[in-house]
Amino acid sequence: MWNNSNIGLTRFNIVLEVLHNANQITETVAERGKDQYVSFCSVVKERHQDEFENFLSDECNLELNNFYYGLLSKGKKWEDLWQVVKLCFIFSHGNVSVERGFSVNKTMLVENLKKQSLINQRRAYDRIKCLVGVENVSITKRMLLAVRGAKHRYRVDLVRKKEYLVKKSIKDTRKEKIRK
Repeated sequence: MWNNSNIGLTRFNIVLEVLHNANQITETVAERGKDQYVSFCSVVKERHQDEFENFLSDECNLELNNFYYGLLSKGKKWEDLWQVVKLCFIFSHGNVSVERGFSVNKTMLVENLKKQSLINQRRAYDRIKCLVGVENVSITKRMLLAVRGAKHRYRVDLVRKKEYLVKKSIKDTRKEKIRK
């Protein structure tokens, strides 16, 4: 974080722009979040460098969201920055693993959007951003074949999930009978 502050600030500005355009944060939160990010980076260099180095070591078993929760949720100084960071955790992990550290803005997640869908959506977005626009994405034969087979794979996956649920239900029923 302190080694590549210009790259970090550029990427953070992109995050703020995306969240603002998606109506997830207000312009005021974006501006204050940016100021708080710059301030937080300088505070990290001075006061929290050891904590970051410890977190990056193999000995630390703290989850990323809990690590940042410990640093950013203390008081109102980082309030807007913490709001932005929470939304980023939701995008990258889905809300299940993140809910333990804070309450989630449920409007952030589209109804019925599963974790894998969210991850794939984020990958596609990142790739398009990397190529500086959707017009620079080359459509390959492999991509076309993948799209053509998507509906079939979706149906196969639905059947597989249904079979799994049936087996699980039977197993649970057997366990209940044994308990009685």
